[in-house]
Amino acid sequence: MTAPSSHNVTNESTDMKTKSYKVGRSAKTGRFTTVKKAKRLKSTHVVETIKTSK
Repeated sequence: MTAPSSHNVTNESTDMKTKSYKVGRSAKTGRFTTVKKAKRLKSTHVVETIKTSK
């Protein structure tokens, strides 16, 4: 005997969530930097959250 598969339910729930990631950016030049550097240099850098679509 095998248990009923819940594979389809798992896939549907992951499709509903929005995925995102963070990037660091220099506020002066607009160049990408590491998030670690952006958090350390708050006066000249920003941390942006980028949302990805399905």
